[in-house]
Amino acid sequence: MLKASDVMVPNPIQIRALATVYDAIKLMERHNIASLIVTDENDVVLGVITAKDIVIRVLAKGLDIKTTKIIEIVSKPVTVVEPDTLLKDVVNMMIGTGHGHIPVVNKAGKAIGIVTIDDILKFVPELLELAEIK
Repeated sequence: MLKASDVMVPNPIQIRALATVYDAIKLMERHNIASLIVTDENDVVLGVITAKDIVIRVLAKGLDIKTTKIIEIVSKPVTVVEPDTLLKDVVNMMIGTGHGHIPVVNKAGKAIGIVTIDDILKFVPELLELAEIK
């Protein structure tokens, strides 16, 4: 059975909670990604910030991207999984929480990867083919 570690993107891009939204936007742009894992000063995962969060929680409210801190808008509570979590359980968490970006953490709570809906969709053709064989 597939696990989170089988589909995760390793070494995810992270940002500190006290960084500004502007910093997050520039980091997303540099890496061409739509989400960042938010950490504290000890690299423990606090949440995830997405491009959608920035649009809805910052831009739509007229907040200043250069002064608004990530910690002020980060999605909480954070949903995380461990590397050996079954992929079907990750998918069920995404459905249940509405979170499309799930950090994969080690025992210390530090991010070692991230699973997104896009990562899971890459496996759908193969899974559909297997279902047809049965």
